[in-house]
Amino acid sequence: MERFKVLAGSASEHCCFEATVVDTSKPTMMGGKHYVNSEGKLDYETVCECFDIDDANEIAKALNAMHQ
Repeated sequence: MERFKVLAGSASEHCCFEATVVDTSKPTMMGGKHYVNSEGKLDYETVCECFDIDDANEIAKALNAMHQ
């Protein structure tokens, strides 16, 4: 599994962001358990949000390359 991945939409729920890059090595924890968001998906620390999904993919690709 890649450490950095792109999620569609904005983690902060701002309409201007198309995608969010997250760090899967840093799960969001609540009550000692990995937090599951309102969409039923596991939640991770946000690295950045992007106006364009292609930019988010390039950022995640570069970050993953640095950590391999």
